[in-house]
Amino acid sequence: MQLDSVRELKSSLRGLVQERFSQPAMARAAGVAVARAVAADTARSGYALGVTHSKAKGYRLAVRLQTRALEKSDLVDFLHSRSRGEMEVRYIGRITPGAKASKKAAVGYRTRTRPLMIGYSCGFAAADFVMAGTLGCFVRKGTSGPVMILSNNHVLANENALALKSPIFQPGLLDGGKRPGDKVATLTKFVRLTPRPTRNAADCAVATLVRGIQYDPTTIPGVGTLVGVAPELPGIGDVVHKAGRTTGTTHGKVTAFELDGVTVGYDFGAAVFDDQLEIEGSGNAAFSDSGDSGSMIVDEEMRATGLLFAGSDHGGSNDAGLTYANPFGVVLKKLGVRLVLA
Repeated sequence: MQLDSVRELKSSLRGLVQERFSQPAMARAAGVAVARAVAADTARSGYALGVTHSKAKGYRLAVRLQTRALEKSDLVDFLHSRSRGEMEVRYIGRITPGAKASKKAAVGYRTRTRPLMIGYSCGFAAADFVMAGTLGCFVRKGTSGPVMILSNNHVLANENALALKSPIFQPGLLDGGKRPGDKVATLTKFVRLTPRPTRNAADCAVATLVRGIQYDPTTIPGVGTLVGVAPELPGIGDVVHKAGRTTGTTHGKVTAFELDGVTVGYDFGAAVFDDQLEIEGSGNAAFSDSGDSGSMIVDEEMRATGLLFAGSDHGGSNDAGLTYANPFGVVLKKLGVRLVLA
């Protein structure tokens, strides 16, 4: 199919699929077993529709299933019929943000670093747990506003829970950051995460640097020098890179874009995202793991193209799980900021 044809198909399917295969109708549409599976785990209750591509077959509908029981269901049969078989179905399993779940990390990226650098550990302080995510990059409003750290809402704002001006630490407290000495910024703005059925566009937030804190806005350790923002989304198969708190420097390729209906299991409940990027890691490795949330993703020309926010526990040609990212231009627009390069 042509790209425009897949986009039109995806758009037309959204209402039809919602009507026929909503949770109340799931038992009728795909069997009681599916309905029970959906009810059992809100983070596995979704299916996502997007765009993918193969050299042999051109653009196709990307179908991503978060419930195993949906693999053999009326839902998939319906999508197969509507797409005339021009689709790629993958089971991706549970998708989580996972910023605070793991102490395993690439040592170099979880240490204290001054000047602050892209890809290193950072995070908020909470009364009931310690956590760490990843410092994505540096931004500001206009040309002369104060410099801010950009990362995820769930890394800097604790899923909407933190008050503005809350302290942000580098490294994150999970990685040995100390209060108050390692405070580097204060929470300034976040795009609110909303539970389903409302659709989200981005998981992002910014925190203004404490006066006197030095930063390096362009070095991406192990990757290269950041040069700007990509003018358009990457294509299927395009190589991308990131530096992150847990897995350090990794490389991968884009496997789908414009994914709608990506369901992510946050602490506050399930949230659904539209127009997301999907990435799989190179070789046998995953592109990301818990704690890499907030990493900036760049293309081969060292241009920012995505903000990493979640990952699945299955999927990809290596079945190491898939990574999901907000388009970087959307993130900047939602926050009203621009990338700092000097």
